[in-house]
Amino acid sequence: MKKVLVIGGSYFIGRVYNILADRTGEYEITVLNRGRYTLKGEHFAAQLKADRHDGSALENALDGKQFDTVVDFCAYDPGDCASLLDVVGGSATQYILISSCSVFRPSDDQHDEEFPLIDQQPQDAVQAYAYNKMLLEKEAKESCRKQGVDCTILRPSFVYGPFNYAPRESWYFKKLLAGEPIPVPVDATSRFQIVYVKDIAKAIMACTADEKSYNNSYNLAAPEMIDYKKWMDFIDSLGVPFSTQEVSVEQVYNENIEVPFPLDQNELYSGEKITRELGVVYTPFDQGMQETFENYQRSFG
Repeated sequence: MKKVLVIGGSYFIGRVYNILADRTGEYEITVLNRGRYTLKGEHFAAQLKADRHDGSALENALDGKQFDTVVDFCAYDPGDCASLLDVVGGSATQYILISSCSVFRPSDDQHDEEFPLIDQQPQDAVQAYAYNKMLLEKEAKESCRKQGVDCTILRPSFVYGPFNYAPRESWYFKKLLAGEPIPVPVDATSRFQIVYVKDIAKAIMACTADEKSYNNSYNLAAPEMIDYKKWMDFIDSLGVPFSTQEVSVEQVYNENIEVPFPLDQNELYSGEKITRELGVVYTPFDQGMQETFENYQRSFG
């Protein structure tokens, strides 16, 4: 059985990973977090309570424990990877950092793993998140090298699925079930790629203790290119009566109309490498979104 230490993992991606990994019977999962979210009844072997930024608390919590892999879901600020690896470096052989496809330079082209990373100082909170993730990737690689730990970096694109707290698919579902008009930016030109949260969990499991993933990076993005029309086609397929409010991109910007995805900038990422090297197969958009809608109905309908 593979011993896995999960850093964070209480909410969205980590929560789904814990559930699916536990079901396989192949993993002994230990979750380390601050204890603000009660994991009683959830899928894990043990819960350790410590703030990752408190070195002494980390050392006490992990004293004498050994793991095959550390999966880090909550590294956000420079220093997070290095300080963690200073403590766990001697007790694990692999470190998996959950990064983001936002680390790449903006471009209308599709980004593969070799596409240049951002290098300009951030101008707002969204850019700061991406910039920090880029710095953390470099930090993780260097810290792993110093500690003799193999590093794997996973970069999800837009994520959807059960427990998602970001207003993406839920933005549509909430309006649909409330009978509110759904704004449709009719002249939006952007295309983007997304990934089902369960596929991220599968990717983490595929990478765990697999030498092919060591010191490697993978984008996580399903091959289908999505736009606002495809979203509305899916909403229409649900058979729930709804109305729309046609708006222009200019209106969205000028009137601060809330929409969940980019309007005039492509965000396209190739997720083929992890399929080719590790056999991870992505869930089709309609299937994953149908499951997500049914889960939303059970929770909020």
